[in-house]
Amino acid sequence: MEIIVKPEQEISSYISCQIKNFLLPLNNYSVEYSKTYTLAEIKEIRNKYPKINIFVSMNKNFMNEELDTIKQILLELDKLNLSGIFFYDLALLKLKKDLNLSIELVWSQTHMVTNYRTCNYYYDMKVKYAYLSKEITKEEIIEISKNSKIKLIVELISKPSIAFSKRKLVSHYYENLKLPKQQLLSIFERISNTNLLAVENNDGVFFLKNKILNGCFILDDLLKTNIDYILLKEDFIQHDMFLQITKQINFYLNNYTKMSKKDKNNWLEKQKELLGEDTGFFYQKTIYRVKK
Repeated sequence: MEIIVKPEQEISSYISCQIKNFLLPLNNYSVEYSKTYTLAEIKEIRNKYPKINIFVSMNKNFMNEELDTIKQILLELDKLNLSGIFFYDLALLKLKKDLNLSIELVWSQTHMVTNYRTCNYYYDMKVKYAYLSKEITKEEIIEISKNSKIKLIVELISKPSIAFSKRKLVSHYYENLKLPKQQLLSIFERISNTNLLAVENNDGVFFLKNKILNGCFILDDLLKTNIDYILLKEDFIQHDMFLQITKQINFYLNNYTKMSKKDKNNWLEKQKELLGEDTGFFYQKTIYRVKK
């Protein structure tokens, strides 16, 4: 198992934590990230750090008028020896074939990456990776791992994104109240008693849970299941705290076979103190019922 980090600060601070895999969202072509990178910045990072592995996120729906520019971007990215591109729009599958690109693809359709049958379909379509939905349980993750050859990425630490809208909801909210426009809004959602953040950028607004997802509770099970990658997203997490948990998880991955049960429990208690006990959907099934 390896760690992928979605960074917020200079890459060197994560390399010092022995991180070698990075997810860099491409500016104007990715959504639900607080920090994005231009193509020029990604090229600069590749040149400055030739030994790291870079994934690029292009996880948005594309407009027809964007396709010519996207083709040129893909041709440039293909020269950078990237590890993969996270995609949402199925146009990337066709463009990879049409342009004869060597770069690997990561199926990243947010709430739809939930079962091994569809993972197997994309694997047969030459997609190497699947970025699993955050709404599935630990048991469902294990089931997918056992029944698919596709390489799996599980989001382990983050403030999870839960929805996206192309509408400029935050700026309209402040405008209607005749207040100075801002790009960030705190919300309390009463039905689920959940604190949310609404974050606006050029593409629209994404909503994320204003509480850290702590996936350390399932880390042992993921290791036993041979999950390929875990993703740690720094968005809206304090940098020093994020580096601390990154170091802690890296330590665990390198030493868990030598640790006693007591050592593992002590390690887990430390992570609980640091991050809290929110396990998202790892132990909670999503059940849809018809409302009476």
